[in-house]
Amino acid sequence: MKPPRLFLEPKRILKGLGTRSLGQTLYCFSKVASTNDVILQLAEGGAVEGTTVAAESQSKGRGRQGRRWVSTEGKSLAFSILLKPRLHADEVSEITLAAAVAVAKTLEHYRLRPKIKWPNDILLSGKKVCGILTEMGPNKDKMISVVLGIGINLNQAGKDFPPALRETATSLYRCSGRRADRTLFFQKLLVQLEETYRWVEERRFTKVLSEWRKRSDTLGRQVKVTQGPRHFFGQAVDVDEKGALLVRNDLGMVERVTSADVETLKIRKF
Repeated sequence: MKPPRLFLEPKRILKGLGTRSLGQTLYCFSKVASTNDVILQLAEGGAVEGTTVAAESQSKGRGRQGRRWVSTEGKSLAFSILLKPRLHADEVSEITLAAAVAVAKTLEHYRLRPKIKWPNDILLSGKKVCGILTEMGPNKDKMISVVLGIGINLNQAGKDFPPALRETATSLYRCSGRRADRTLFFQKLLVQLEETYRWVEERRFTKVLSEWRKRSDTLGRQVKVTQGPRHFFGQAVDVDEKGALLVRNDLGMVERVTSADVETLKIRKF
């Protein structure tokens, strides 16, 4: 009996990968500081769109608001993709929502029911299974570049998470009782990402919004919004055409939230 494969192998991933650009230039490492940082370095050197970097572990993996992202060797996916969208800088948040939809749709192939917490956390049974970080890359020839980083928990058991995360984090395995083939999951996810990214590129963001709203764990909920030293409470009522969260505050005014920490509260109000 052959021992299980612990590490991602580019040849196996590329062999069955049905994408045009995403992942077609692929680097897999055992350990890096951050896959986003590696992509930024490659972008400075003129890397093509779709260049993808995956790593088994990251010493400085990060998420939104400067939080740390922990990867589990052989049991999770952590990767970043270089994108060169035909967008204005203030439209880049559309990519984050599109990526969240792609991750959710991939998990649904495994008979799971993921929810999306604005803008980029994917939840299973109320616990975080995936985080997404979108960062601006170098601008060359008047074209912006974007680094899309994704970390997703696949085959971890409860003991694989640090004690501080066991009550808030989960994995595909913990929710389904089945372990996923990471190569196959990676291929499926890259295909979904290319599809939702194409919707953004083709100015069909309304389709992204429609798919995002159907899976939202935020809309209709009472939320606490923290923006630096300021915070306020309200009800999340919608997401606008640029991906901003619309929150009706206690005074009845709707505020447009583009960058903040949004905590959903237990009370649900419609």
